[in-house]
Amino acid sequence: MKDRKKKKQVARSTLFERCDSFFTRYERIWFWVIFGITLVTSVLLYDPRISPGGDDSAYILMAQDFLMEFKFINYQGPLYPIVLSAVYALFGMSVKAFKILSMLSMLACVYLIYRAFRNRIPSTLLFITLLLTSFNSHVLYFASQTYSEAFYMFLQSLLMLVFFNLFVQREQNHERYTISAELKRYLLLAVVLLCVILTRSAGYTLFLALVGYFILYGQWKKLAWFTACFLICYALYQLLINIIWSDVSIQASAQGSGLLNRDFYRPEYGREDFAGFIERFWTNSNQYISRFFMAMLGLRETFTPEGFFVETKPVITVFVYLLGLTGLYFSYSQNKYLFFSGMATGIFLTVTFLILQTVWNQYRLIVPAYPFMILLLFSAVYYILCLPRFRSCQFLLFVPVIVLFFSMLNDTLDASEKAGKLKNEYSGLTSDWFNYAKASAWAAKNLPDEALVACRKPSISCIYGQGKKFYGIFRVNSGSFDAFYERWKADSLSLSVVPLEGMSNQMYGAVLGRCEARMNLGDKYFFVIKDSEFVRQLSEKFTNLKIFSSPGEFGSIVKQAGEQTAIFYPDSLLAPMRKANVTHLLTANLRLNPNIKDGQIINTVERVATFIQEKYPDIFQSLIQIGAPDDEPAEIFQINWDVVKD
Repeated sequence: MKDRKKKKQVARSTLFERCDSFFTRYERIWFWVIFGITLVTSVLLYDPRISPGGDDSAYILMAQDFLMEFKFINYQGPLYPIVLSAVYALFGMSVKAFKILSMLSMLACVYLIYRAFRNRIPSTLLFITLLLTSFNSHVLYFASQTYSEAFYMFLQSLLMLVFFNLFVQREQNHERYTISAELKRYLLLAVVLLCVILTRSAGYTLFLALVGYFILYGQWKKLAWFTACFLICYALYQLLINIIWSDVSIQASAQGSGLLNRDFYRPEYGREDFAGFIERFWTNSNQYISRFFMAMLGLRETFTPEGFFVETKPVITVFVYLLGLTGLYFSYSQNKYLFFSGMATGIFLTVTFLILQTVWNQYRLIVPAYPFMILLLFSAVYYILCLPRFRSCQFLLFVPVIVLFFSMLNDTLDASEKAGKLKNEYSGLTSDWFNYAKASAWAAKNLPDEALVACRKPSISCIYGQGKKFYGIFRVNSGSFDAFYERWKADSLSLSVVPLEGMSNQMYGAVLGRCEARMNLGDKYFFVIKDSEFVRQLSEKFTNLKIFSSPGEFGSIVKQAGEQTAIFYPDSLLAPMRKANVTHLLTANLRLNPNIKDGQIINTVERVATFIQEKYPDIFQSLIQIGAPDDEPAEIFQINWDVVKD
């Protein structure tokens, strides 16, 4: 009779119940197989190069500054550079050692996800998530990079483990605590959360998720305890930092100001309005979900064969959002562990899409959410198929798993084949980056120790220069055109404005050395000249050259330009370089689109140099050019400060 009952019970069990039972029974074996796959794949994808993005090498420089000068930098999150500084102290400027830290962080992330969710969510969902993370080349790329993504994912998973162990599980067990025990668990959660925030400002979204969890489940006492403990920890941290480094600003304010601008690099365009944020959210949603997330799943390419981004697909974005909301709906009442991870992921993506400038387009910014997006989306399908009317279709859950397995496997095999060809830090670099890296190495080897080279990517130059300091030029600082124009109208300035459009080489040569400023008004460009005698001679020599000598006749052009105005003063551009004792300049042809060699370059340094040369034509003396003239060369110039007027 007992055997018949058992057989009858087994016959009535659903496919999901049998799968969950199978994975639970052999969970340790399955986990260590997946862990091994993660380790092997990380090794196969190892990339010895420094990413051209710049942020990863910037962390190394911050670590160097912290170790050598005890300099605390709060802009990008200080904790990761501090951890890197410990590696630096042990192994020196060893890029390989820094990358091993990232690999260990990624492995720890996989382990902590397993520990956080085992026996708490359906085992089928847990192992689908771990499997589709274990060999994903887009995620494991960061296991051999010095970006903060891997370290952040490790701490993010640690926070979930702490929260699940000390809060969600114990509230389900109705455990009671003494006051001291209560204080310890809230302080531990607050400290781990603070570490996450100090790694990346995106960690604030986990604070919102924790607050949201306590509110949605009506746990007001816990909300008060948690908020108080976190604020105390945060205040103590700020107090300690201000005592040791009095000039350090709060991390959120240091980063947040530029993110609220319409253009991060052009603050003169003003702040984003409500409609602008809505448009930004939708644009970013399409870019990061229908393009990058789908590419991470192996379902789409990121770029067309011509090297341009593939078009976005709003229908994919809407589908993913609806599926994610479905997962939140079911998990809210059925599984608090799934609900919290899904809610945290949703808040992370929402805030990210609201604050990111749409032109940045870096898929790494959503990589920390990848495992939990997989978990949330598959949980939606899982719970839908658990409904009585759909139980016979539960096999459908494994169809996308199989499709994604082979699509990701294909991507990973291609990526590992390419990684296997990389022998050193110069391998596989496009000509623009190869020449830039070689020029940086040349500067470190051949210039005096006291020489300071200005360039576009100082952190990358420092790595290729074996730790030599470089000076960064990240933007072309402009003055206030409105202030200039008001002073001109008030007759406090005696000057003339000469248009660049239609100017012959002879005219341009005549103007060089006389230019006090360069103006950009819409799509028109002008020189500002103070020398009235020179302007008179110029008008006599070039009769067809239109010269504006009063603000009145120039007013129509200003009106047409609207808000698209900027003025650049050569002396203002030179001032910070002179203050920093810059002695040399490195120019390059770094591609605007890294996949296309079309002459379109990141021209920040080149624009600064051009504006300066328009007033001081002889200020730069070429020392060496790395690369052929038609092969995206880099060039190093010595700055002749003697020609600059005091």
